[in-house]
Amino acid sequence: MTGAHPRLAVAGASAGVAAGVAAVAVGTVAVALLPPSTAVDVLAVVQLVGVAGVLGGLVRNRPARPVVWLVLLGAAVLYGAAWWAVVLDAGGAVVAVACTASFLALGRVVALVGRQREQDAAVDAVDVSLLAIAAASSSLTLVSVLHSGPRGAGATAEAWLAVQAAGVVVVAAAAAWAVVTGRLRSTAVRLLLVTAGGLLAWHVATIVAALGTGYAPGSAADAALVVTWSGFVAAAWHPSMRALGRPVAPSGRRFPATLAVLGAGVTLVVLPGLSRWTTADEPTPVLVAASAATVALLVLRQWLSARSARRGPAVDPLTGLGTRRSLLQALAGRLADPTSPPAVLCVVDLEAFADVNATRGHATGDRALAAVAQRLERAAPPGARTYRTSGDGFAVLAPADVTERTADGGGTAPGPAGGAAAAAAAQAWVPPEAAEPGSTPSTTAQGLLAALSQPFDVPGGQVRLRGRVGEVLLPGRPDDDPDDAAAVAMTATSQLGDAELALAEAVRRRVPALRATPHLLAVRHDERALAARLPDALAGGEVVPHYQPIVRLGATCADDRVSGHEALARWQHPERGTLGADRLVPLAERLGVVRDVDEAVLRLALVECARWRSSGVVDPAASVSVNASASTLLRPDLPEVVLEALQGAQLPGTALVLEITEGSWLSDREGIARRLAVLREQGVRVAVDDFGTGYASLDYLVSFPVDSLKVDRSLVRRIEEPACARLLGGVVEIAKDLGVLALAEGVDTPAQVELARVLGFGAVQGHAVGAAAPAPRAAVEPPLAETAS
Repeated sequence: MTGAHPRLAVAGASAGVAAGVAAVAVGTVAVALLPPSTAVDVLAVVQLVGVAGVLGGLVRNRPARPVVWLVLLGAAVLYGAAWWAVVLDAGGAVVAVACTASFLALGRVVALVGRQREQDAAVDAVDVSLLAIAAASSSLTLVSVLHSGPRGAGATAEAWLAVQAAGVVVVAAAAAWAVVTGRLRSTAVRLLLVTAGGLLAWHVATIVAALGTGYAPGSAADAALVVTWSGFVAAAWHPSMRALGRPVAPSGRRFPATLAVLGAGVTLVVLPGLSRWTTADEPTPVLVAASAATVALLVLRQWLSARSARRGPAVDPLTGLGTRRSLLQALAGRLADPTSPPAVLCVVDLEAFADVNATRGHATGDRALAAVAQRLERAAPPGARTYRTSGDGFAVLAPADVTERTADGGGTAPGPAGGAAAAAAAQAWVPPEAAEPGSTPSTTAQGLLAALSQPFDVPGGQVRLRGRVGEVLLPGRPDDDPDDAAAVAMTATSQLGDAELALAEAVRRRVPALRATPHLLAVRHDERALAARLPDALAGGEVVPHYQPIVRLGATCADDRVSGHEALARWQHPERGTLGADRLVPLAERLGVVRDVDEAVLRLALVECARWRSSGVVDPAASVSVNASASTLLRPDLPEVVLEALQGAQLPGTALVLEITEGSWLSDREGIARRLAVLREQGVRVAVDDFGTGYASLDYLVSFPVDSLKVDRSLVRRIEEPACARLLGGVVEIAKDLGVLALAEGVDTPAQVELARVLGFGAVQGHAVGAAAPAPRAAVEPPLAETAS
């Protein structure tokens, strides 16, 4: 049906509705006018056709949760069986049992459809069970209390009258639940309410008939059954029925507890009093069992409520604010309400708050947090709510003003995976600093920052707490969103996560506040997706080296020769192509797998270098350079790992150059020096990478075993500037005095190569002599080769 032409679909639906109305009208009139015996036969056909029609609707629509519809159908069949027990005079016990089972099934549907969270669903099920027990026990007790006398047809008719009275209670409660909890957005639910309305009309008409001239199956009152089955079949065939039974979006309302209390009171108080007015002994065991079950359910309900209160407190005891869980519930409530206006969610983090606890004590820290909570509440705009989401984290959910609603140009990126925006970002990734305009913080965020800028009075003096704010604009919910609690909960969590991503980016950029733009979210969600796949990529061999030549400079260009290659880590992503080190290495560092990346590149580069040497692709004395991160240098077993890789490739130590950055020396200077000394004894050479950008100290060049200096490209690209040329010349002279090779990184033009030669650099690396590629180059490339670095 989804692929049909819209006009044909509308025409077909209209024709189906018209045919259904005509069938209901004809059937109702027929049952009302036919003799009772014939009307019973017609109703039998109606029931059989109804069961088949509902099953046909289930097969056609394949609902997400068919158990709800099967339980509903089971309740209808049981109720039909009770009616046939009256027709066949099968006995009051059969009628009561069948109807009680039907009512319990209906109560189970209420619990399935009306659930909010698992703990709430458990309490709802207990409340419905209390009401069902009251209805079931009253069904049997009223048999002995309400005597139909000469108007009835014995115990069967008396039981039928009793269950009709109980049925009014249960069906009305179920219908009221559907209305009160706001489930009228679905056409299938509206049709089920038509079914409930037909049942209620039938119950009332049957009771009136039984208390008057006596109820006989096939009377005019049974015409309401045609409407009931017709509404049920129509609900099963409507496409919107597919969503019924999925956990619905939390509406903030639960099953009316007063109905449960009323049911418990009927079972424990009213029914025992009624049983005293009759001489029948049959209800006594039933009342004892019903009373015991009621008491047990009341105890269970209290335990479930207490457990829910312990597991999910809605109020933070220190600040009196809502908790993270209550914030997620509020976000889900917005999503469940189609009329929700746009809003702004701001998350606030207090920088270096741990220092307050460390220097002033936790008691002072708690006082400071309470003061922060009060100040944020006062600074929030009207209609806003404030929450404490973590130890020193807060959040404010506030209405968005008119300017904020339009400033972001469409709100947030869709969903936790970034949707189409993330796919676009994956194709053309740029750093989030280059994001489109729209990241200006809202007036709400600016007000929160202003509130935190003033010092806080605490015991022992004042403390200053600097905060940062990340925010996201939350759009209003579209009217056609489905009621799906799982999707709603995921979206609410994603919205809070988007605001926290903006906060993390504000911390990284060192700005006071930042709004999450669609571009920023797309980039960050894309990074999360890549991070999730990276461990499998390492295990599957997707992380490989590309090789950029290192050229030894001679007296002239003709004397230049390729002396080695630097192995640069690349990720051969099966869907996104080749990802460079600018994306791979930061992800590996955050995941703590950067040493695995280093080791994978090391082993593969050495194996390939050995193959190139033996096949004559490169000079037999050519080396391969491999980057070693700080994490790798801190490995106690670094010498063993490197020497094992060399032995596995059957290469001498002189074939390997380890490139390390200056900053990596700061963590464990003596330990790193010992490990590098062991490797140098085996012929492995050490190069300082990105020299001039880190924690530069000439003492390092004297204290550490270093064979070459690779001057960073940020300096080399300015080699044509006189001042920078003089600086680079000084670096070359120092390197010569120390017996260290000076290498210029990032030479991109022939002019830069010649200037490096004039200044005395011993080697160069860059696009001018060769770009990174999967295979090595045995000779110097033509200048400015058109390949990606």
